[in-house]
Amino acid sequence: MSPIDALEDFLASQILPERAYTQYRAGKVSASALEPYAEAIRHVSAAYVTHDTGSTLTSPINSRLAAEAYALYYTPINAAKILHLLPLLSFDSPAIQVLDVGCGPGTAGLALLSALSTNINLTCVETSPEMRAVAEQLLSRWSLSDTLHTLDISRSLSLDPKRSFDVIICANVLAELREKDAMELLLAITDHLTPRGYLLLLEPGQQSHTRRLMGLRDWLVARDRALVPQFPCLRSDRCPMLSASSTDWCHDTLEWRQPRLHAQFDSILGFNKHRIKYSAFLFQKNGALKEGVRVLTPPTKTRQGVEALICGKDLYGITRVRKGLRSANTRPFEKADVFDRLLMAPARVGDLSADTVITRALPQPQLNHAEVTLKD
Repeated sequence: MSPIDALEDFLASQILPERAYTQYRAGKVSASALEPYAEAIRHVSAAYVTHDTGSTLTSPINSRLAAEAYALYYTPINAAKILHLLPLLSFDSPAIQVLDVGCGPGTAGLALLSALSTNINLTCVETSPEMRAVAEQLLSRWSLSDTLHTLDISRSLSLDPKRSFDVIICANVLAELREKDAMELLLAITDHLTPRGYLLLLEPGQQSHTRRLMGLRDWLVARDRALVPQFPCLRSDRCPMLSASSTDWCHDTLEWRQPRLHAQFDSILGFNKHRIKYSAFLFQKNGALKEGVRVLTPPTKTRQGVEALICGKDLYGITRVRKGLRSANTRPFEKADVFDRLLMAPARVGDLSADTVITRALPQPQLNHAEVTLKD
């Protein structure tokens, strides 16, 4: 059972009625048992899809059922995004301080608990009382590991000025705020990073929200030079994509093995989450820029050769391997996935020369499908 499957099993055990959970363990839950949750998911989804970028979203989570439905459907999706990016973070301490802003049903905490052997001191902030109640239930009853050292869940961001965190996660929050409020929130949380702390910003894979996040990224790094981009950016100046195009947006599509209850909800709802679009930015306080170039579009065969959009320090544009120059040295480029980091010598846009050598850098974002064992 993969970490995502194990997480779904845990969510089902805590939220579904006993009979429905028995059906789940046997293979399939009856449609009648899932319909109340499905109806709540429809309502939540409609609120998010029709929300205007740059305006404050009125929370559609107005009942315990809505919060539980959100947890059943959206927690696996958002946890998969976090687990995909987790290999990019490294910790030296046996225990870490984590702040999850807009924690929802405890998504980031559950994702970290399912993957890290490090002890976690988790602080969660969530304005919705229904979400806070579900987060408290899920996190306090987590039994797949014993790494949750302390847990604090509060309504508002009211921190001791001396308090600092190794990781601050802000997922699906900035898109719900006005620009001014989003900036104020970023100012408040970045002041609480440890000297080598990470800030992870995650947003839904939608063009308008992503381009807005790209602009906030520019504002953030211009304001705080100690906050160094780690992913996907390999540069700390203004985003060249924003100025080069009025429509392009920096995002990826995550391939995952959709868990079965989630797939059953899709069947009832008529949704399709076989792939997950997302946008994200990872920063590290006092970090160092990574070397190389980032692949931003899937390498595509054309009449001239294989080409893709790349971005790196002091370069941005389409790079191409001409047909006659394809070799083992260029294969990592030709086979690259979106957001792969490549070491390219010499690095350039346009046609690559015959002596170009390309290697795939590590670590890369990767969703772990390794087997985990459920406790009885």
